Amino acid sequence: MGSTYENEKYVSKRESMMYGIANGGQVLGYSLVSSYLMYFYINVFAIDARIISIIFLIGGIWDIINNPLIGVFIDHKNNAKGKLSSLIKRFTPFQAVTTILIFMGPIFIKDSSLISPVKIIYLLITYFLWEFFYSITDVSFGGLISVISPNPKERRKAIQTANICVQLSGSLVFLIVPLMIDASKSEKLNISLSTVFILIGLLAGIFGVGLFSLSGYFVKERITQTKSVQPIKELLSGVIHNKPLLLLLSSNLISSFAGIGEAFATYYYLDVLGYASLSIIVSTPAFFISLCSYSLIKVAKKHFNNKKIIILSYSCVATDQFILFLIGLKYYSDLKVMVPALIICNCIIGIFGGILNVLPTEMLTEAADYAEWKSGIRTEGIAFSLKNSVVKVYGTLAQGFAAFLLNIIGYVSASSGEIATQTDIVQKRIWFIFSLIPAIIRILSIIPVLFYNIVDDEREKMFEELKKTRNSTD
Repeated sequence: MGSTYENEKYVSKRESMMYGIANGGQVLGYSLVSSYLMYFYINVFAIDARIISIIFLIGGIWDIINNPLIGVFIDHKNNAKGKLSSLIKRFTPFQAVTTILIFMGPIFIKDSSLISPVKIIYLLITYFLWEFFYSITDVSFGGLISVISPNPKERRKAIQTANICVQLSGSLVFLIVPLMIDASKSEKLNISLSTVFILIGLLAGIFGVGLFSLSGYFVKERITQTKSVQPIKELLSGVIHNKPLLLLLSSNLISSFAGIGEAFATYYYLDVLGYASLSIIVSTPAFFISLCSYSLIKVAKKHFNNKKIIILSYSCVATDQFILFLIGLKYYSDLKVMVPALIICNCIIGIFGGILNVLPTEMLTEAADYAEWKSGIRTEGIAFSLKNSVVKVYGTLAQGFAAFLLNIIGYVSASSGEIATQTDIVQKRIWFIFSLIPAIIRILSIIPVLFYNIVDDEREKMFEELKKTRNSTD
């Protein structure tokens, strides 16, 4: 039996594409910051890794508090012009400016000291302002997918379109930056690491955030809260008693700590294998496989529900990553062995890319519907703010731990923009963190999903009753 919404059409192809393009622009900026900010601060702006670790940890803790507060603010009061889109239009200009300023530090401050107070103050001001403006727009944009359509199939298609755009825009960062980092090592090309990050920061701030802002103008909110004001007590109660939401957030929180290993990718390719651009070689085949993998979602859903598909996918990815770790125990610095092994590993992960990019978000939108079903309260702002808090664990807490681990394993920071040589034992430690942690984390993230219950008959019952309730209040 299909949901009573599934035969109704609300979202045009143009609107779905605009949603996807906006998401791609957003990720263009965020991928640069989350993936290369720690490297920039330590090796370009030349700040002590221990200081970066502390700042990132503080930032991550603040995000965990700040994002839910933003979510409560969004859900508390309805806005006839769109409670989510209006915030995106208002705050993306500030987000663009702070994105650019983050990477302009080396232009304004020439102090070479690793503990320069001026550099640290500049970092704190620009980084935390960027975090604040990004959090507002990110939470607002996250909630849009829950209200773009009551039809779960249309939401899934919009998520798929967005994720394809995200992969394309994210690939620009991972293609351009390693090549430019390697180019800065060449004596023939007079390009400094500082210039590399300034140029990419300008691209992310102007082009990336500019595209992101389009969502505020071209994406419509079709599911709205019926009350002009929703009491904060009721909002919080709706979240606390939303078991599916809490389970999904727990799984996402666990998964986010795989970011500790992923943060070491730059160090593995550059400091162990010797070339930052190798990340392009080992990731490109998987990128194209992942783009094609979205077609597997429809096939998988014919035989399994979302819960079973996610559990199977995480299990396969974790097994693949653990096998790679075992291979690298002996050959971690051998290019002839590790490049093919990494390519194969990434390709296998790419097969599950579409599933793992789409279904967790789809399940989260259904958890937001679950709150309305059980209590009559819409909490997409809070739901996606909590999700974003979890994502920020990757962007801040995970990288903060990674910066701390760099110091623990004996990593030697670069000086004056020059890349330092690491010892064999440090290189092996980089391999352990880069390869083993993501495998362990994937297995652990399965545990909460085992108890998720919006599947099969329960899911169909929810959508049928929601439609009756919504139609009676129109």
